[in-house]
Amino acid sequence: MCNYKPCVTLKAVDPRVAYQVAVAENGDNALPGGISIRAVAMHKQLWAGGRVLTIAFLGRPSEPLKEAVRVLIREWEPYVNLSFDFIEGNNADIKIQTNADQNGSLIGTDALTIKAGQPTMLIKAMPGDFDFRTVVLHEFGHALGLHHEHLHLDANIPWNKEKVYEEYATKYGMSKEEVDVNLLNPLSIDDILVGVYDTTSIMHYPVEKELTNGVFEVPMNTDISSEDKRVIQLLYPIAHSHYDGSCEHP
Repeated sequence: MCNYKPCVTLKAVDPRVAYQVAVAENGDNALPGGISIRAVAMHKQLWAGGRVLTIAFLGRPSEPLKEAVRVLIREWEPYVNLSFDFIEGNNADIKIQTNADQNGSLIGTDALTIKAGQPTMLIKAMPGDFDFRTVVLHEFGHALGLHHEHLHLDANIPWNKEKVYEEYATKYGMSKEEVDVNLLNPLSIDDILVGVYDTTSIMHYPVEKELTNGVFEVPMNTDISSEDKRVIQLLYPIAHSHYDGSCEHP
């Protein structure tokens, strides 16, 4: 069985505030008609393109630990129209707590609803752990606005739900509600741009065949997939010049 420490998606305390903050950051996050058209709105939580995203570590982690996390986070940078600025202090857009008791992150602009000094991302995995690379890349994918890939509407994973509940309660102390939200219930994401279902996505949980129909399984992914790169570039398009160096005259 896989001992990957699962990620718990952290939620903004007030979804209405989260929506207002998301729209203030990036008007493209707005829902037609506003948040009042649905009880719980699945709006986009994307950062404004071209902006500098500040990132800080809370709790004074060691410099080698900070550098190990920074190196992995920067693997996302070539594919987004954002700049990452690692700063000191406790008041940044993304605030990372290492040595945490779980792995988790708020989604995109939801981080702006969190007070200074409070984490927006939790990293339990440590350098040397077999899942450290996966955890950091996965959690920062959330910080950029990506959701769990295994909750894609087209996933149709043949879960054995009773075994899943038992496994995640026993091994990770997760409640049935937490398992439903993070593992089993597909997202209603018609308002969120997504690509095709991708079992190689860094945003996909490992899936052990013992927790499915005994055949379906997904290994622990350790890299940002080609589809991840394509999707994140659609969400944060990088402007490229079409000038090819030639000189043409009308």
